[in-house]
Amino acid sequence: MAKTGSNIYRRKDGRYEGRILIGRDLHKKSRYLYVYAKSLREVKEKMRCLRAQQKNPRRSGPLSMGRCAEEWLEGNRSCWKPTTYDAYLRLIERYILPILGGCPVREFSTAMLDSFCAQLEDRSRKKELTGSYRKYICSIACQIAEYASFSHQLDLAAVRLPSLKSVKTEMSLPSQEELDCLERYLLKNASDDTCLGILFAMYTGVRIGELCALRWEDIDLENAVVHIRRNLQRIRRPGESPAGPDSIRTMLSFQEPKSVKSLRPIPLASRLLKLLKQYCRPDELYLIPGKDFPWTDSRTIQYRFKAILQKCGCSNFHFHLLRHAFASRCLREGFDLKSLSEIMGHSSVQVTLNIYVHSTMQQKQDMINMIYDSPQEEGTS
Repeated sequence: MAKTGSNIYRRKDGRYEGRILIGRDLHKKSRYLYVYAKSLREVKEKMRCLRAQQKNPRRSGPLSMGRCAEEWLEGNRSCWKPTTYDAYLRLIERYILPILGGCPVREFSTAMLDSFCAQLEDRSRKKELTGSYRKYICSIACQIAEYASFSHQLDLAAVRLPSLKSVKTEMSLPSQEELDCLERYLLKNASDDTCLGILFAMYTGVRIGELCALRWEDIDLENAVVHIRRNLQRIRRPGESPAGPDSIRTMLSFQEPKSVKSLRPIPLASRLLKLLKQYCRPDELYLIPGKDFPWTDSRTIQYRFKAILQKCGCSNFHFHLLRHAFASRCLREGFDLKSLSEIMGHSSVQVTLNIYVHSTMQQKQDMINMIYDSPQEEGTS
């Protein structure tokens, strides 16, 4: 980013970025407000107006939640992964701006947050969101208000998050018959790159983004281990608005995996190792190469996966359920929780517990039968 003046920079996209120092945090790190413009003159004028507003806040209009949300996003953008920024941006555009965008931040209160929470719904399907997701959205609104309180030196009232109950539904996995049928088809067609890749996901539990970014050099065939080092994600192009064809306003981005724990080695099962040795393609860079690029993106794999499910006569379940099925099978076979958490790349064992450790009715029935239908019980009856 080229510097063109006092705290003014020329960005790679051609715009000018102006930074206004507003103070320092508890760690003595500088805090800035950001303005953007297409010309140097325009960005200087915006900075002059903003400085004037800081000196005379009553002369400007009320500071809105929408403006604070924009400042919060830009102020933290350099600290977040592109996927994190994109997720916050989508959430703010979909839920926070339509309801709270025009509200003065000085009026942000517990009562306003409760009203906001009650109005939240899935705007694409017109249905109410889960309690935990509504609480998460409310926490983002609170973070924006806290940012405004600090950066604009506002004395805002303490706000309490809504108390919401979330009903935890049991994960609905594909049946074992469907998984067996799918596995037989993939083994029969393992010479196909996509089939080999889907088998890899079934036997390792990797995320689809990790599978897309997997290179042959990441697979150590001699030591029977794969090293997960990167993730391929689709994110919004910088400066793009929500409108327009999705293929134009998004781009693919190679990143580090979801968390530090996601950078991990995974041992390879003997059956998978044999297939990888048989169909190893050293001339190819990626495990699943594409037609136009060296890699294949997640959408293409999902389309192909759906077509394979139809050929197998299976129900149309999401690709990510292969990861859940892998974890559930590991637990069923007696895997210890710590090892499974490391293989899955979870940030903690607690995450694994919350997602996967739940008993099915069949498991409960089997445990009851073990107690009351055991030979010892029959002998003493």
